[in-house]
Amino acid sequence: MISTSTAVAKAYPSDDVIGETLARGVDALVSMRADDGSWEGECVWCPMLAAQYVFTMHLTGRPIPEDRQRRLLLQFERTRLESGVWGLHPHSGDYLFTTTLVYIAARLLGASPEASWLRSAREFFARERGVGSLPSWGKFWLCLLDLYDWRGIYPIPPELWLLPRSLGVHPSNFYCHTRLIYMGMAALYGARFRRRANTLIEEIRGEVWPQGYPRKRRQLVRLRDEIREEELLAPHTPTLKALYRLVSVHELVHRAGLRRRALSLIRERIKWEMRATEYVGLSPVNGFLHLLALWTNDPTDPDCERAFSAIENWIWEDDTDGTRVSGARSVCWDSAFALQALQAADDPGCEEPIAEGAGFLIGQQIRKPLEGHAEAGRIDPRGGWCFSAVGHGWPVSDCTAEALVALCSTSELSAEAAMEAISFLLRCQNLDGGFGSYERRKSRLDLGPLNPSEMFARCMTELSYVECTASCVEAIAHFERRFPQLVTGVLKRAKHKAVRFLRRQQNSDGSWPSAWGVNLIYGTMFGIRGLVAAGAKNDDPAVRRACWWLRHRQRPDGGWGEDPAGCAEGRYVAAQRASVIQTSWALIALCMGSSDDRAALERGADFLAGCQEETGEWVVDEYTGVFFQSALLDYRLYRQYFPVWALGLIQQDGRHRESARADRRSGGHAQ
Repeated sequence: MISTSTAVAKAYPSDDVIGETLARGVDALVSMRADDGSWEGECVWCPMLAAQYVFTMHLTGRPIPEDRQRRLLLQFERTRLESGVWGLHPHSGDYLFTTTLVYIAARLLGASPEASWLRSAREFFARERGVGSLPSWGKFWLCLLDLYDWRGIYPIPPELWLLPRSLGVHPSNFYCHTRLIYMGMAALYGARFRRRANTLIEEIRGEVWPQGYPRKRRQLVRLRDEIREEELLAPHTPTLKALYRLVSVHELVHRAGLRRRALSLIRERIKWEMRATEYVGLSPVNGFLHLLALWTNDPTDPDCERAFSAIENWIWEDDTDGTRVSGARSVCWDSAFALQALQAADDPGCEEPIAEGAGFLIGQQIRKPLEGHAEAGRIDPRGGWCFSAVGHGWPVSDCTAEALVALCSTSELSAEAAMEAISFLLRCQNLDGGFGSYERRKSRLDLGPLNPSEMFARCMTELSYVECTASCVEAIAHFERRFPQLVTGVLKRAKHKAVRFLRRQQNSDGSWPSAWGVNLIYGTMFGIRGLVAAGAKNDDPAVRRACWWLRHRQRPDGGWGEDPAGCAEGRYVAAQRASVIQTSWALIALCMGSSDDRAALERGADFLAGCQEETGEWVVDEYTGVFFQSALLDYRLYRQYFPVWALGLIQQDGRHRESARADRRSGGHAQ
């Protein structure tokens, strides 16, 4: 890999160097297209998803092919931290949660407990006096595997789904990922499913509980509140503790008939969700749970067989990194950004890939109604684009907005399709003017104090996000220019409210917070994009403060780098080295927001040029995506299209400056 550092005294790159770096980057990006004209990079999270895949196959008695078993073990071995155990991501530190799940999965795949690469995990269990301080999600999986007792977790009563939906605390008001995960957990908890221990499970019990397996009720009840401090981002609040006391009493007196009714309702909801997503599920986390919820009720259910086949949608595998289960599929998201990057590059040779990519995106818009969406607690998805392909069935506001921005400058977009997209966006706007991700906020109650996940924050309800709002503002602005005859007063007011939200969310130092990227650099890029798209000029105070903030975080080597440690606290933490992706984000923001930053742009371009491989790729591994403040993601294509986008804008900036100088010279001669 080419070094990411450059001498401070090095001259800024010439326009020719910027052009050559951009041309190589464009060629590499174009070469990454699929046959259908799309782009998609792997979305990497952590090996706990692959571990849950192994558990699902074990619990249902489904064999895993030998070649895949080998690749799963390869992935587990390769993703260890320097300490020899596993984290929630490479920068998280040691996690008992991930280590426990991966260790058990490796043992189920046939790995020896004496294997050298598992030794550190055994030592970790010994230091922690067993796995009793696992967060509740880990204990839940152990219950299914008969490695723990159901009495050792707080109840997840399925009867909650029978409450009136008008109650703000009804689970249908939770954030979509959270409600679907707990829907599956409630079904499995309500049935008290577990696969009876065999000899191997008995051996694993002794390995993960070196101080002895807990069996007494008093001991198990005490362990409900045992959570390893290093993994606790959302402690149990007094409100949640009160709810836990209430559901614990309910569990002692609940009626069998009511439970059967609740379980039946949940299973029907799960079936509907499976069919609405072509059996893929919103994510593999809830997908595995939903599959198990149906299978444990009826192993012959035909919906189960389709769900087993759909698991393959989440899997990436090779002989280098092994078998991975992706945290998300991102073909529409990646394709929309790749198109915008190529459009910014303004290369005549890109006309064909842009046209083909636009054709792909047009075909990914949800155009058909989804019957039963209201009963399932969903908004109408028509007009939206998913993060993944259209069959995923869960459109997102910013995915829809970025697709619309990419398509508005092409001939493929019809007025009807654009209007349906705008209508979907407006269904995602909250009362405060900001936009949610999958839907608008459903409950006015603050559900945060009820967060039972322990490891994740801001996961209980839809919020208004800077990134989603800025993307939607930009999409509306493009729509207004492309289809002025379709602009309504409702749309103008929606944009005005969104812009006001963006201005309110700006931090006093000029930066913007974010929810889905690391961290303030990401939010600031979107904040500037949104305001400029809405008509803000370079001298707008908010834009000037944001550009000032970015300029003062440029490093001596010309790049930008922000450590993910600041995500949990919402503050800026400088990274030890600059990042290709974050440098690109900062450059995009400065190109859009400032007219006096050429030196900063050229230093940033120099950094990107120094990091580029001869192939035109940028291959530095960087986890710059995040969700729920603690889980980092590596979007593999971010490192390719964002640098192309940034360099394209820098090249445009240079051309504009040269044109302005020529105009001034011409005017001077005329005088």
